[in-house]
Amino acid sequence: MFRFRLWWIGLAACAASAQTGGCLIQQDSVGPVHNGMTVAQVRQALHGSILKPSEDADRLPILTVTRDGLHTMDLYVDAEEGMKERSKIELIRVFDGGCATRDGVHPGMPLAEVAKHYGRLKRLRVTDTESREYAEFERTPEWLEIQAGNGQGGVYPPGKRCTPTASPSAHIASLWVSHPVKNKIPEDASTCNVPVKR
Repeated sequence: MFRFRLWWIGLAACAASAQTGGCLIQQDSVGPVHNGMTVAQVRQALHGSILKPSEDADRLPILTVTRDGLHTMDLYVDAEEGMKERSKIELIRVFDGGCATRDGVHPGMPLAEVAKHYGRLKRLRVTDTESREYAEFERTPEWLEIQAGNGQGGVYPPGKRCTPTASPSAHIASLWVSHPVKNKIPEDASTCNVPVKR
């Protein structure tokens, strides 16, 4: 029994270390990558990963990061600068479930679990860009956006693009990491009634 208890404590410590050490998600950074780095610096920091220039649905330049066959991150650069070795990272989107915030929030986590860390789910909202679906909680950090998927995470009333109700299977698809966004312009409540372009 004593050995089992020691093994369990060791396993828990390893899991905590993985979440807060090797790939910690925090303001402006994910693991060794942080906003403000150049593409050239990212290549050095992520040695062994495959970095490929691409674009998102809005034709914004991104650098996709793949490691061991797993798409782990998208790194957004200055759109005016374009994709150059000197271009600086401005926004990080992380898909890797092995990366987590200090309190353990990570891609793949059920939204019901996220609520234990960030408070009640206020709403899920679908945008026009790729029908991205964002989950908004009472205490979501100002530097973090939580994407639940592409419209399948919530239970939406007909003709609405916002809902306070998540489906039982709803989980984090990706986390968007930036600097804190202060003084956000409040969203017009009527946007929830605008049909989603599919």
